[in-house]
Amino acid sequence: MVETLSIAVIGAPGVGKTSIIRQFLYNDFTEGYTTTNSRYAYRPSVILNGNMFDLKIMDVPPILSFPASTCQEWLDLRCHGVRTASAYILVYDICCMESFEYIKMIRQQIVDNRASSSGEAPILVVGSKRDLQRQRFTSRRAVSLLVKKTWKCGYIECSAKYNWHITLLFKELLASAVAHGLKQNHSSIRLQGALHRNRCSIM
Repeated sequence: MVETLSIAVIGAPGVGKTSIIRQFLYNDFTEGYTTTNSRYAYRPSVILNGNMFDLKIMDVPPILSFPASTCQEWLDLRCHGVRTASAYILVYDICCMESFEYIKMIRQQIVDNRASSSGEAPILVVGSKRDLQRQRFTSRRAVSLLVKKTWKCGYIECSAKYNWHITLLFKELLASAVAHGLKQNHSSIRLQGALHRNRCSIM
């Protein structure tokens, strides 16, 4: 039986969420910027360490806050499925301090609201637009230490424009989500391995 994992990709306007997703799925990058106004779900299937997974990658438009309740989630069409996601990718622009403050707020709200409802879920913080690193608002080391040591989240930087670390970030997140699921099921099995991009098919 193929397991389904839902991934919510969240970030402030213009950070490159859609570009990251489309580069991963279609090996495609567009220079022009179009605002994400409504939630859109992509449904690829991937192979991780010889196991197949159906993914539901949700491109979430900018939201004022993480839905605090199921009722709030269903009242806002942009938030459908966000509370119960298997994992989260929080994207910020390494050149924009405000975009980092946004995911800082969202991460705290995820931690606060998931603890009493759907349980914890892996969170990967992604610094996008690495190709513009000379314009970054602070050092990579400073952000990485904060995210890994204080927030207890994964951290990676990428460039959708040059397809740098795009596959790696999804591989890392999926490995964490699978390992987390196994841990919740009290299994001692640990899955390790790479996501084989050339086996990834869009459905």
